[in-house]
Amino acid sequence: MTRPSIVLRLTRQSLTVPIRPLPRIASISSTTHRSYFRPYSSTPGLETDGGEVKPEATQVGTGSTTEVKDGKLEVEKKATEEKIASLESRIKELEKDLLYTRAEVQTATRRGIEERQKASEFAISSFARSLLSTADDLSLALSSVPAPTSTEENKSLYQLYKGVQLTHKALCATLARNGVKPFEKILGEKFDPNLHEAVFQIPKESVPISKVREDGGLSDSEGKVDEIKEEKSEWGPGEVFDVQKEGWMIGNRVLRPAQVGVTQME
Repeated sequence: MTRPSIVLRLTRQSLTVPIRPLPRIASISSTTHRSYFRPYSSTPGLETDGGEVKPEATQVGTGSTTEVKDGKLEVEKKATEEKIASLESRIKELEKDLLYTRAEVQTATRRGIEERQKASEFAISSFARSLLSTADDLSLALSSVPAPTSTEENKSLYQLYKGVQLTHKALCATLARNGVKPFEKILGEKFDPNLHEAVFQIPKESVPISKVREDGGLSDSEGKVDEIKEEKSEWGPGEVFDVQKEGWMIGNRVLRPAQVGVTQME
């Protein structure tokens, strides 16, 4: 019986345990709430955990980055301008070199042409010089006899004369095609040691009246020996008044000087 009473007592004790009241919630003090005011600014700010507003740090970083980029662009621009100036200078040098090279090529081409002409002239000089004696003989034959008329009595002589004349003409034309030509004019010219070979000299007062033909020499490439241009009665000192042999040119070079008679110098 004793045992159940004990249980009851314990139960009663547990039921009579006083309940502690809950603590009151502390009122929010006005000192714990802070308000911060800042003047108007265009720079946005960020609020920290403590409630303070600070300027946004990224704006400063953005400005610094922009300045760095501008500096890099300025450096790159300057480097590009220097490179462009260097390339323009190089282009001018290359253009100048190109002009020099082109001039050298043109000079070399001209010299090559001149050398070929000289080689061709020298190659035929010996052969052409050997033909000059034949041309001299034909010219002398034509100038030794008057041109005959075509009649029944002298028909053969006329044909012979024309044959010699045509032969002389063909020979002179062949020489001319290879650059070998007689002097254009000899009689009445001043003596030139580069063109003339003086065979004899006489005083100018002793020179007889001479017939100066149209070609200025004994004959021309067409064998015209009977055409008279003028009569010359007065001679100056050092003038060619007589031609023994014609002078010939090959290109711009003297192949054979003319053998002439010259009046004496005063």
